[in-house]
Amino acid sequence: MTAKDAIQRVANALYISGNMFFVALFIQLPLQASAAWGSSGGSSAVFGMSQQRDWYDSSVSSSMSLKYEGCVWSYAGGEDMGCMDDESEDGTSNWYMMANCRRAQVAYSVYASSGTTTSCNNGNFKESLVTKSGVAEFASTMGSYSNSDASPVTAGDVCDWPMCEVDNDGYYLSIGCSTSGDFTIDRFVDEYCLQYYDNYDTLSNFNTKMKSNNLNSCFTAYSSTYDSSPDTSLLAYLLADSSTCSATESSYCTTSDFVAGAGSTGGFQHNTNKFKSSGDMVLANRLKYAFGGSLLLGSVIMFFGILFTNRRKRRALMHRKFRNGPSARSKSKKSGGSTKSKRKKKKEGSHGRNSGILA
Repeated sequence: MTAKDAIQRVANALYISGNMFFVALFIQLPLQASAAWGSSGGSSAVFGMSQQRDWYDSSVSSSMSLKYEGCVWSYAGGEDMGCMDDESEDGTSNWYMMANCRRAQVAYSVYASSGTTTSCNNGNFKESLVTKSGVAEFASTMGSYSNSDASPVTAGDVCDWPMCEVDNDGYYLSIGCSTSGDFTIDRFVDEYCLQYYDNYDTLSNFNTKMKSNNLNSCFTAYSSTYDSSPDTSLLAYLLADSSTCSATESSYCTTSDFVAGAGSTGGFQHNTNKFKSSGDMVLANRLKYAFGGSLLLGSVIMFFGILFTNRRKRRALMHRKFRNGPSARSKSKKSGGSTKSKRKKKKEGSHGRNSGILA
């Protein structure tokens, strides 16, 4: 077998293995999609907790209230937060700490009911949230859009607060959280305010305001009496700058029924749309990996089978060639020798006749 034939056979084996890979890929994709999204008559899937806010509708809830819980050191999603998004050029911290920049945020809970007023009790609890743009944006929103209840805090209370600004001693000042859940102004070593140094100001007056006028007990965020719809209420502007939090993230957050149900066998649910249960997902994943592994093993076995089969054939051809080789050569030698002897005799005979004639 020539080198060209060997390369051709190896290419054929790889081609067969490649076909099996694509077959496995196209078979596994539907299994993965089914395990991840479920099948509910082609209905759309649910991606976020905001999709679960069925209570955020004037036909369901006539009033909504919020309750300030405390200060939480959480992810920053707003602009001008003193964060470097995706790198650390000066080497003050790792890049992932830059990308996941944290700042002092406001944690609050939302309650809703069909009554004209909503009390903040467990029966009316809907969700715990945390702001993304800091306490300054929270205070500004409260002061601008509060309707039925007067906000105890406004933008004027936070307008001169530092956001990672250097002081006269070379430290950086920014808003922080105390161990008791109050807002503070702290000093940091680095310019991105990630390495805490010490406390600069306790902000006692501001923390007192945050706990006044029912803000830390039950503050009206939407009322059908004062607001035309939930989309134009105070709560709408707060939700736009907030994300859901649970008790696993902070002790000031409460795990909602949706979050608790997400970890159960019932899975995520929203109207008629639902994800597969965790048991179905585990079974589908096991079948997928078992099937893919068997195809991979079959491809390897087929490749080496073809390789060794060709090797045996090549050996058989070589043995046959060497076995037939000596006899063929001996025959060619014998035939060659007889021909030469005949030619020699013929030449000698002609030479004798020529000698006789001359004599």
